[in-house]
Amino acid sequence: MRILDKYIIKNFLIPFFYCLFLFIFLYIIIDLFGHLDEILKNKVPLLMLQEYYFSMIPFILINTTPVAALISTIYVISAMNKYDEITAMRAAGINIFRVLAPFICIGLAISIVIFAISEKLLPASIKNAQAIKEIYIEKEASSSEKENVSRDKKALVNNIALYGKNDRLIFIKSYDRAKGLASHITILKQDKGGNVIKKINAQEGKWTLSSWTFYNVLLYELDKDGMVKGNPLFFQARAFDMEDPDELISKGTNYEFMSFNDLSNYIDNFSNTSPDIINRLRVDLHQKVSFPFTNLVVILIGAGFAIKIRPRGKAAAITRMGMSILIGFIYYALMAACLALGKGGILPPFISAHCANVVFGFVGIVLIRN
Repeated sequence: MRILDKYIIKNFLIPFFYCLFLFIFLYIIIDLFGHLDEILKNKVPLLMLQEYYFSMIPFILINTTPVAALISTIYVISAMNKYDEITAMRAAGINIFRVLAPFICIGLAISIVIFAISEKLLPASIKNAQAIKEIYIEKEASSSEKENVSRDKKALVNNIALYGKNDRLIFIKSYDRAKGLASHITILKQDKGGNVIKKINAQEGKWTLSSWTFYNVLLYELDKDGMVKGNPLFFQARAFDMEDPDELISKGTNYEFMSFNDLSNYIDNFSNTSPDIINRLRVDLHQKVSFPFTNLVVILIGAGFAIKIRPRGKAAAITRMGMSILIGFIYYALMAACLALGKGGILPPFISAHCANVVFGFVGIVLIRN
């Protein structure tokens, strides 16, 4: 059976890597032309562009491997059906699941590799890419250009949470761009061991030119056990050193690129603040585990459909392409719906993150068995 496994794996990997290369190439070309005006205007060095797109490769891989795996699975199984190879294997007494075992093993291996990339490479590479983009590609605009851009931005930003400077955890319920007002601010100051030693609550914060002023402030000193020491201090108004609004929004509203451990610590540190942000973070946390296994699930569902259909001639390519698009569309639509329900509090975070994988994985197994 090793010969059969090697034959299937070889036939799978060739179109799989071809698709990945094509997706990376297309992404770079599209993104390059999308920023061509800024690149030429700011005279971005070629080495910086090279480093920027090299840093984007982990992000591209994570988001395109499921599509590449689906296309490769349907392509290989359709080709095997075309030449009656699967029929011959079944006639020889080989179970259908044994025939598809190499696909399942490849799907599991790809899922593990993608999870490792998202944990080890993605956070640092995205941070580097964003820094290059801000410094070299999207340089500071003129004041008039900034005003035009600000009009197009969303006025209200909700649920900002980030690791701030000086070992501080910052949570802001909402920030109004137009008024420069932040509401329901919580700041947790940590020591070097990660213990919270100070907590600051402010009903409102006002950004004026280059500084923050907090209003109705309560300041708590905490001991090593997290208990309040003495009486809290109250200030009607007090100046605070905190990140500017642009930095808060850019770094505090996107948890997608954190590692699993970092996001888990994030949740622990904010466990006593807003239930809404905690629920959203938990959905994102579970999705970090579920999303890499999308590769295994799409291989199962793609194999299940491809075994049933045996197109011949020119119709084969069209059928394979249509099948890939349809499966991918339904799968991602279901995933997006479940995640939205989870972040809205309708579904538990674990179920919302894994629901699409469970449903499509089950459908794939049923199709293969029948």
